[in-house]
Amino acid sequence: MERRVRRVRVTETCLVLLTILAVGFVLSRAERVAIPLTLAFILTLLLYPVVKAGEPHKIPPIVMVVVILVCFVAIFAPLGVFLNSRLQSTLALLPVYHGKLVNLGRTLLQKYQVPPAFWDSINWYNTMGRYLGGMTGFLLNWLGNLAMVMVFLIFMLLESPYMKNRLDAAFTGENGETVARVSDKIVSQISKYLRTLAVISFSTGMCVWGALWGIGVDFAITWGVLAFVLNFIPTLGSIAASVPPILVAIVQYYPDPTPAVLTFLALLAIQFTIGNILTPKIMGDTLDLSPVIILISLMFWGIIWGVVGALLSVPIAVMIKIICENVAALDFVAILMSAPKESHTPEEARP
Repeated sequence: MERRVRRVRVTETCLVLLTILAVGFVLSRAERVAIPLTLAFILTLLLYPVVKAGEPHKIPPIVMVVVILVCFVAIFAPLGVFLNSRLQSTLALLPVYHGKLVNLGRTLLQKYQVPPAFWDSINWYNTMGRYLGGMTGFLLNWLGNLAMVMVFLIFMLLESPYMKNRLDAAFTGENGETVARVSDKIVSQISKYLRTLAVISFSTGMCVWGALWGIGVDFAITWGVLAFVLNFIPTLGSIAASVPPILVAIVQYYPDPTPAVLTFLALLAIQFTIGNILTPKIMGDTLDLSPVIILISLMFWGIIWGVVGALLSVPIAVMIKIICENVAALDFVAILMSAPKESHTPEEARP
């Protein structure tokens, strides 16, 4: 009997994995619609409490949605102008950095006896120019996706106050209670996670900006914004945000290595303090997700949707885990996704 149960569990696990792969393939093919739709859904979970806050005061949902949209425009319009100005500033200093990079390359060629043809074969000026120029097209594409996200978000927020009544009508009895509990838990956990992570990311960005400004590294405020954005990507985001300012410090102050070393130590201290001490203490066991699952989710969704997938990897993993906790046939998946504990039983996994 026990062997038969194990075979059933293995079969169920294989079916779950195949389903995930199939869904991932479909979503990768439909990313133009799937990404804005998923972003809008996550934002709806985050902003639904704002719409709900107007109910006791008899404020219509459409008024609260308009307030949210005005806040979005007030935030993202200056952000777009800022990013564009920083790109223009970077392009203006490109010839200066090109000259410094050439001198650095020649020194390294002589020191390590690298054939000069290797360095000459790389047109650094055109390469960096194409990369930075391509960022403008990326921003325009990003603004186009943002417009689609806003359209989905408006309709979802307008529908959100009536979803509870629809769920109650669609699911009755025990099923209705389960659906209500799952939806409430998803909204609560993801909203809390995103709000807390936004505060932590903002603090990280401010610390990075202050440290680099104090050292004198060029584009300090740009690296602060980059640290804020990439901090939403678990584990790998903070590493990716630390590399560009260190490289800039090396080229900017060459041959003096002191500023580059100070930049490295400052970023290491910030990421270690906030990432390994403050973040776990503030977050606690709110998500109850295994670090391995977070990394797997990060890689899976990053492969499918790129940077956006990496940003959404943790919220998506949280939703999958909560749903699996409340489906008897999938409770073992929730146990496998949970953070390490002394013992796990199916009864403990279900609320």
